[in-house]
Amino acid sequence: MHRRDALVEELRAAGSLSARELASRLGVSKRTVVRDVAKLREAGVPILLDPGGYTFARVEMVKRAIDRALLGRRVLLIEYGDGKGTVTSRKVEPSICLGGRGGHWYLVAWCRLREDVRVFRLDRILSAVVTAERFPEPGRARLATLARDHAGIPARTS
Repeated sequence: MHRRDALVEELRAAGSLSARELASRLGVSKRTVVRDVAKLREAGVPILLDPGGYTFARVEMVKRAIDRALLGRRVLLIEYGDGKGTVTSRKVEPSICLGGRGGHWYLVAWCRLREDVRVFRLDRILSAVVTAERFPEPGRARLATLARDHAGIPARTS
């Protein structure tokens, strides 16, 4: 594994690490870590420096939570700010789709608040917490119903 890939993996696993901690884990100097982080940022990797050390941008942390929820079929508790700035707390079942388009990442999920499928822009998700609650695997009938009910209808964002 390339050293910069290893650096990214360390940050993904730990959430936040200082340059000294990264240097120790990777067996390199602190100066090398600073240089590698600069190169990664130039390449578009969303690494930030906060008081706790290096960390990923909020969108990256949200994606990590969504990935964990998808893998474990867990309900997500999100704080979502709509286009007007209104923030709502919602429980969502992220069983449908996570993808990017037009420079943004989106989560298509069942929203329990709206009792319908909704499209959430990841940069508007202020926080995402994976809960212990599992949601059922959507059966073929449910997926067919969702597809039929939403075919040809522009995606609604919440």
